[in-house]
Amino acid sequence: MNRIKIHWLYIIPAFSWSLSGYADYKTDIGYTDLQTLLGTNIPTGAGVNVMQIEASSVASTDPTYPIYSPDITDPAFTGKTFSFPGASSQGVSGHANWVGTIFYGNNAMANGITNIASYEANAWLASIAFNTVSPLSNGARIANDSWVGNGNDATQSNLILSLTDRETQINDLIQVVGMANGPSNNPLLSSAYNVIAVGRTDGGADYSSHAIDTTYTGGRTRPDLVTPETLTSAATPEVSAAAALLIETGHKGTTNLSTNSHTVTGIGTIYDAERATTVKAALMAGADRVTNNTSTTANISDYGTNGHSTINGLDERFGAGQLNVLHSYQIITGGEQNSYEDSGNKNGNIGLNGFDYDNAFGGLLSSNKTATYKFNAASDSTLTASLVWNAGVANNSSLASTLHHLNLALFDVTTNTNTALSNSTLDNTQNIWAQLATGHNYQLLVTSGESTNFSWDYALAWHINPMTINPAPVPLPNAFYFFGSALLLSYRQLKARFNIQIKQFL
Repeated sequence: MNRIKIHWLYIIPAFSWSLSGYADYKTDIGYTDLQTLLGTNIPTGAGVNVMQIEASSVASTDPTYPIYSPDITDPAFTGKTFSFPGASSQGVSGHANWVGTIFYGNNAMANGITNIASYEANAWLASIAFNTVSPLSNGARIANDSWVGNGNDATQSNLILSLTDRETQINDLIQVVGMANGPSNNPLLSSAYNVIAVGRTDGGADYSSHAIDTTYTGGRTRPDLVTPETLTSAATPEVSAAAALLIETGHKGTTNLSTNSHTVTGIGTIYDAERATTVKAALMAGADRVTNNTSTTANISDYGTNGHSTINGLDERFGAGQLNVLHSYQIITGGEQNSYEDSGNKNGNIGLNGFDYDNAFGGLLSSNKTATYKFNAASDSTLTASLVWNAGVANNSSLASTLHHLNLALFDVTTNTNTALSNSTLDNTQNIWAQLATGHNYQLLVTSGESTNFSWDYALAWHINPMTINPAPVPLPNAFYFFGSALLLSYRQLKARFNIQIKQFL
């Protein structure tokens, strides 16, 4: 029987998981500053339903299989409601308990989360295999995946990644996934396009996507961002918790923060401020490219230097940098601000923080092919901006893939010069980190990188910080073509392939 090889991101002897050493990370990622700013009004993830997906700690051939669940009697989970879809039985996993404590425990940033669906990884993959627009089990907005693995062949890996990307595109599910804790041959799930891939501030985690086929190619930037942990099993739920705070904020803000919304079956109304692409863009644009941590000796001090810069404006070791919850919160609460072409109330003028979700871009059907965002630098400052869009996956058995090419540029109107450009043809994010000059007028420009017209959606997020840092230059990309794929597997074949076997612990 074919089996997907799945690994935990970290393991120590059973039931000896410890949170010691994690108390100060909240200061380093801007959460303490957010507490100071908001006091008792700080978001907690209240009302945000989530999933925790774990690999079983025993093989499918073991009679005790599966072992994947948090300990629901743990005091850290008092007041939480758990469901266990897709598995007839579940056993307590020390790893799952530890991850859950960081993600939604009563001392976590997102302690307001109360509804958790606990999935064994096999059960989750089977549930999305033939789920087109059916509702998710508990109306989940976030899935935390603290495991890595690989398929037995490229076709199997492509199938899993395509299903993962489709879930974000169709159901707006924010999937936060961990990188391996070092070089590996485990493309799942960090090589998907539409996930948020998480690494470590020490730069020690695996990075770059893995080469699978002409759809899921190697060389794409991974991770998307990092946190100050020595293990990605801890880093991943920290980002999931941060995403929950942004979703709560975006949903409560309703029309005060968003200009539009859409409806997802089984979830309800999702506003532009809480879309998967918007949250990903806000997390990346809000991240710190330079750090001064207190919880670890690891810091980012040479972002984008010494050959580590990527074509899409990131650092191959750190992605967009270290999670900063305060900055990302400021981006969401800055509100949606339309481009000049979409006739914003300020004629395209934007503030220090904010985002835009454009649901029709690319020149087809009267959609604009350029989006202009104007601003003035009142003082010497730095700009971080992230443009995010989903790779498309057909909502049928073919799973045919589409990746459009968008560019992001910064133009100095005062000097009539191009200041920065991110135009990777490999990635589905473009990013800019640039120093701004006092009194200069600028334009952030989103442009199509394709000769033919299309219609697609994107999210753009930005953060302007008066602290000046010398950013690294963004290199120009090589040409690349994205090819579609089609996969047809029977349900019997699919179930046979989605059996997880632990081969080694990391």
